[in-house]
Amino acid sequence: MPEVTVRDARPDDAAAIARVWAATLPLLVRSAARVPADMAEDATLGRRRWVGLLDDAVVATASARRTGEREVYLTVEVHPDSGSRGVGTALLRRAVGAFSDATDLVAVCTDDPISLAFAVRNGFLPDGEHRVSTVVPATVPAAGPAPSGYTAVTLDRLPDLDGLLATHNAAAVDDPSGLSRVYTRDTFLADWWNSPDNAPELSYALLDISGVTPVVASFTSTQVDRPRRRAWSAMTATHPDHRGRGLARWVKQRSLNAVAAAGVALASTANDDTNAPMVAVNTALGYQPAARSIRVQRRLLH
Repeated sequence: MPEVTVRDARPDDAAAIARVWAATLPLLVRSAARVPADMAEDATLGRRRWVGLLDDAVVATASARRTGEREVYLTVEVHPDSGSRGVGTALLRRAVGAFSDATDLVAVCTDDPISLAFAVRNGFLPDGEHRVSTVVPATVPAAGPAPSGYTAVTLDRLPDLDGLLATHNAAAVDDPSGLSRVYTRDTFLADWWNSPDNAPELSYALLDISGVTPVVASFTSTQVDRPRRRAWSAMTATHPDHRGRGLARWVKQRSLNAVAAAGVALASTANDDTNAPMVAVNTALGYQPAARSIRVQRRLLH
């Protein structure tokens, strides 16, 4: 039997981690350049990261970070060629042990039988479903002029990031998936804005400039892996005071027009099944279901 070992991830593991990422969740945008960038932000985010090895070769990776006082969000990813050999179990054990006071563990797994069986076998129960959808950006019609009363701008042209952060946080608290995080400025920069996959020049916002301070009424954030010509819609949100006016559809449509012009061949996104407004927006833009993921949770007794 191959020897299974787990250790803390090191900078020289970046290429191997990128290969695991690409093989396990190919629809996500997680470029090779993102691995060392994410690792550099682990301390700011309070995130721990490990790798799993078979006979000294890195074939899996895991990470974990607090998302609440006693809640931890974790990931465990094993290259499909190395599954069912105990690597995932060893990584999960290490991740849980690193946060011994946690009472709730949260993760997202694909809906294939092997992944679900692994989750259930380790005490996780399904807690929600997410629809992963794709669209060819070149097929999306032009968005047209910005809605009346609003000014369109790409996120890299925002006068400052405070308005973007405020609207994100206002929307994050009522995200039905429970996966959107309320950020401080430092965690916003570390977890989102500074990522090499973040493409603010291809992401759009609508500003309400009628008041003393401009308000980000709606925005969409796009991540792009240019070598693979893939895009991922990371977050689309509308400020509670501006909902019900079709703003989310416009910013997302305009961003899809931009990524098409940039040569992106496929765009993906994910939504909680109960988030009817965003499911409707994506359907109207031509997104088609491509996969499903399951939010799972494990409660620990201490």
